[in-house]
Amino acid sequence: MRQKRMVEPQVVEHRRIDVVIGLVILGLSLMVIRAVDLQWLQADDLSVQADNQRIRQYDVDAPRGPILDRTGRVLSESVEMPSIAAIASDIKTEDLPALAKALDMPLHQLKQRIGKRKGFVWLSRRVAPQTAKAVQALDLAGVRIEKEWRRYHPFGPETGHLVGFVGTDNHGLEGLELAFNSKLSGKPGRVQLRRAANGYSLPGSTWLKKPVMGESLKLNLDVSVQSIAYSALANGIAKTGAKGGSVVIMNPHNGHVLAMTSWPGFNPNSFGKYRPKDWRNRVVTDVFEPGSVLKPFTVAAALSTGQYTMDSLIYCENGKFTVADKTIKDDHPEGWIDLRKLLVVSSNIGAAKLALDIGKEDLNRVLTDVGFHHKTGIGLGGESAGILPPVQKWGPVETANIAFGQGVAVTPIQLAAAFSVFANGGIYYPPQLVQEGQPVKGRQVVSERVARDVLSMLADVTKSGGTGTKAVPLGYTVAGKTGTAQKPNGKGGYSKDKFTAVFAGLVPAEAPELVIVVVLDEPESSIYGGSTAAPVFKQIAAAALPVLGIAPTMDSNPSDWKVMQASVQRPTVAEHMQSLYGLSLREVRRFALLNDIQLRVHGEGWVVKSEPVVLQGLEAGDALEVWLRE
Repeated sequence: MRQKRMVEPQVVEHRRIDVVIGLVILGLSLMVIRAVDLQWLQADDLSVQADNQRIRQYDVDAPRGPILDRTGRVLSESVEMPSIAAIASDIKTEDLPALAKALDMPLHQLKQRIGKRKGFVWLSRRVAPQTAKAVQALDLAGVRIEKEWRRYHPFGPETGHLVGFVGTDNHGLEGLELAFNSKLSGKPGRVQLRRAANGYSLPGSTWLKKPVMGESLKLNLDVSVQSIAYSALANGIAKTGAKGGSVVIMNPHNGHVLAMTSWPGFNPNSFGKYRPKDWRNRVVTDVFEPGSVLKPFTVAAALSTGQYTMDSLIYCENGKFTVADKTIKDDHPEGWIDLRKLLVVSSNIGAAKLALDIGKEDLNRVLTDVGFHHKTGIGLGGESAGILPPVQKWGPVETANIAFGQGVAVTPIQLAAAFSVFANGGIYYPPQLVQEGQPVKGRQVVSERVARDVLSMLADVTKSGGTGTKAVPLGYTVAGKTGTAQKPNGKGGYSKDKFTAVFAGLVPAEAPELVIVVVLDEPESSIYGGSTAAPVFKQIAAAALPVLGIAPTMDSNPSDWKVMQASVQRPTVAEHMQSLYGLSLREVRRFALLNDIQLRVHGEGWVVKSEPVVLQGLEAGDALEVWLRE
């Protein structure tokens, strides 16, 4: 028994040693296995994790391409700006108050931006240089200065509606910046940075991919002309009390848009301070009923049928004309007038009668061919096609209304392109804002003769006795048309106190180099385009023509005393013409020509006196003396 008790402790001791040895062997085995796992099986993953702790990669925005005018002047460009970024997990809580102060940001706002993020976070983007210096002086772990691009527009409000702006993500949001975003946007780069274990950035960086600047966008626009248009429009708005307005200036021979501007303006460098509705480009987005500026196209439609010539007479019912249940009135009652005077005195009745006579199809064809009811394709977002009812829905009233510019709506850019037809021998060119590789081909929409005749008649609108005399700058001639249109009231009728005033014209009249359209929304000083929009046209033309190298024509003034011998036909004096009072010089000449009367003229303007006073009894070869006064 005693021997058995002596063996048991030895066995236990050996067993304990075996267990310890087993544990040691197991531990060593696990260590070997772990070493193998770390060194071979997880080597790649661990290497990546280590690199991630000491190496950071960032995407870097590329600068957008510049927007240039036709002479190469910069309208929009990217300027390098500092931005403050951080690795959120590396920022120490005790550093936040000092960082917030340097950023001029409330502490709670800074904490909110960081939140529970651990990776890259923007703290403040595109800050002032002094802010970046203040942050850099703190030398905080995890905080760094990044370089970003800010879009800068040197001409501010003058080009705001046209150029537009970009957002914080460097993408276009309005205007050309949005419409041509893919062209202007560059290709972002990627940079690799190293940092120490304490979170501080180590000097030096490596470009994995360098950013590539976006392409430039060159326009046909001339920023000098743009500035002239903007200034004149702003001045016109101030003088007339209008709530808004637009101006378009084009080269009629190729469709190049030299200027387009709207009011109210906005500064794209601080677009966030304005309402979204102030950002829109009214030249392409807003439609208006053109009123009398549509009458030249009605006359062109009549001439195109071959049924009418410039000298064709039309009876204007002495100021009142009823179509179905609608009475059409003229501000200046007329009897028999020719097509030239129809435009000069802007007769609604004359235009309505022309349209009703030639038929709605012929009028619709001309209006459609010159671009109404179609987008111009200028390339800007939000462009309107205008309003032109389907011809199948035109009754006599609709046909008459459309003939003098009611019941149809156009944009300023459409109207400018359409008026260009009269300067081009009847060829329509779509407006071209961006320079293209190949010149755009025009298309013939009315005959050369019709275009020439309408241009001649429009030139008389701006002469003494016409409605557009206030549009003529010193030393130049103008062919144009005034328009005054009641605004729709939203209830199927027209407002009695809200009007759109328009002047569309070509200058110089004898060989047009520019087409200018001025639209004023609800002017207060006067509702008439001849009194409000025409002076704006004059100011623009007077300044823009010399800038573009278009010399004055200095049309010679007629002498005070003229003798004109006429002998073509011997028709009798029209019975309806009792007197020449109130007629223009051109009408008096035509009367004398048709009746074989020897004419003597004093002055210019409208007839205020004649000898003999009564026309009845005059025979071929008799003398007629008239006095005219402006």
